[in-house]
Amino acid sequence: MEGTSACTGQQFFESLVKNLAEILDVFGVWVTEYLEDQNRLRALAFYLDGEFVDEYEYQVQGTPCEPVLTNEGICHIPDRVIELYPDDPDLEPLGAVSYMGIALKDVNGHVLGHLAILDNKPMDEIPEYFAIFRIFASRATAELSRMNSERVVMENKEKLDRLMNGAREMIIEFNDELNITQINRSVKDTLDYFNENDEKRSISSLFDEESMDKILNTIRDFRENSSDPSSVWIPGPLCCLKADHEKIPVEASISTYSYQREIFFALFIRNIQDQLQSENKIKKLDMETTLLKEKINEHEFNDILGTSIAIQDTLNLVGQVAGTTSTVLIQGETGTGKELIAQAIHQASQRKNESFITLNCAALPAELIESELFGHVKGAYTGATQSRDGRFLLADQGTIFLDEIGELPLQLQPKLLRVLQEGTFESVGSSHTRKVDVRVIAATNRDLKTEVKLGKFREDLYYRLNVFPVPVPPLRKRGEDIILLAEAFMKKFSRKYGLAVAQLDHQNKMALRKYSWPGNVRELHNIVERAVIISRDGKINFLKLLPGTEMKEMGRENPSEAGIIYTEKEMIDMERKNILMALEKTNWKVSGKNGAANLLEIPSTTLNSRMIKLGISNR
Repeated sequence: MEGTSACTGQQFFESLVKNLAEILDVFGVWVTEYLEDQNRLRALAFYLDGEFVDEYEYQVQGTPCEPVLTNEGICHIPDRVIELYPDDPDLEPLGAVSYMGIALKDVNGHVLGHLAILDNKPMDEIPEYFAIFRIFASRATAELSRMNSERVVMENKEKLDRLMNGAREMIIEFNDELNITQINRSVKDTLDYFNENDEKRSISSLFDEESMDKILNTIRDFRENSSDPSSVWIPGPLCCLKADHEKIPVEASISTYSYQREIFFALFIRNIQDQLQSENKIKKLDMETTLLKEKINEHEFNDILGTSIAIQDTLNLVGQVAGTTSTVLIQGETGTGKELIAQAIHQASQRKNESFITLNCAALPAELIESELFGHVKGAYTGATQSRDGRFLLADQGTIFLDEIGELPLQLQPKLLRVLQEGTFESVGSSHTRKVDVRVIAATNRDLKTEVKLGKFREDLYYRLNVFPVPVPPLRKRGEDIILLAEAFMKKFSRKYGLAVAQLDHQNKMALRKYSWPGNVRELHNIVERAVIISRDGKINFLKLLPGTEMKEMGRENPSEAGIIYTEKEMIDMERKNILMALEKTNWKVSGKNGAANLLEIPSTTLNSRMIKLGISNR
């Protein structure tokens, strides 16, 4: 990201393919634009074997790039790419073995081009590589969109020079009394409700209050400063009003002139709705990239594992609410995986292809939370050197996850309530109302009812959040899930640190079940990581890491006192170990006064039968 962040245009694409090739240690990387009418791809930059290839263009048909353009995700061919695409003339001369590609699409799903990797060795399916590849693809898509938007802007500026020759821009002339005297066809087409008589209406009826103030201030400057140029841009953006009062973002310049001793003004107005949408999409992608970089090493193990009734009940609730737009309140102790539940709801919803934005309300000072949620304008407070969108705007059409909602300052709770009820808010330092369509999922480890009684949480906000509560069970109530999760984490950390570890034995499993896990899954995750790191000869020992388990001989205590329920296999295991211990203690003497049967307080015939059944042969 550092290698490409300061670049644009051709320099950006060259930097992108070079950085990606070096980071992933591959033979070749290229980024292209798609020539749809010719079904061809033209390289914007192609880095092959340490050098750039100039003017690389090829037909899509019969190449591994063909399925990429119609695929929504990454197309990965780990080996034998030549055998799969024998008609591609370039693969064999390059000694190609593996391939990976992804389509670059704009916000409407239109294919702009693609990003691809070619290597002369097999390419494993590594999740981290896929994540990096997607980040670079998002940046490439954003840059292509930016260049397209820039091209549109330049075209519109050229049309301003031909205003009276079928200009697409709106041109409005009005007099010193602010009454409209002339308009062009674009005004009628854009604002919908104009006819011949409407040209006599006031200019103030076409703009919102804030925009009209900017226009009047500019007119005042004209009058007070006669030496100023006759045409200036109005500080924007402005908002025009259509017949149905829908707001259209525009930018405008204003000029003044006199005719027959009367003062006139002309507004040259350009609709920038598409441009702002493109710019906002680019800003949103940049922000999502930043958030992704912050989280790329978090939640590496994202599957919600568990077969216990407690977790299955939770997942059933997730399935019920995911397809709706209902607000969800996830309740559970610290470390139970509330964010994973929120992600599961988002991924199973109709918003799964939109943004999933998170904010931990306990992780920021109270004075910064409002800016993070709702954004701020330049100069809103000391240090606000530029305007910034908040996370609610970034989550528009998607989902926002508010973790530790019980920590939200009381003074901000009415503003959050307004967003939940009306979908509107104002950025810090601004009087302009923004409207968003965001699904809110909140989470807390507190009892919000108690917080309401103590006056620390608004009752109306609590009921607005608690539309659909989803409880997440603590780990200690998930039974065999503890072993399932521990074994999954062991595999994860053994791969991460290159350490081979043996499967959990009976005593370690008992120790894991016995422990109360006050820190829940997060604590289990950390304990397993530590156990793997300090393992000796591949043997894991949780008895020394879990408080209250290291001093007792697991399996010799009373199961009912420990609150443990054993499986049939575990009971057989325990019985076999118990008989072996008795035999060892009596030097394998089965019957008689000092025999194992006497020690176990069972008949010797019974002991012999059990030894045969358990596969224990007498020495």
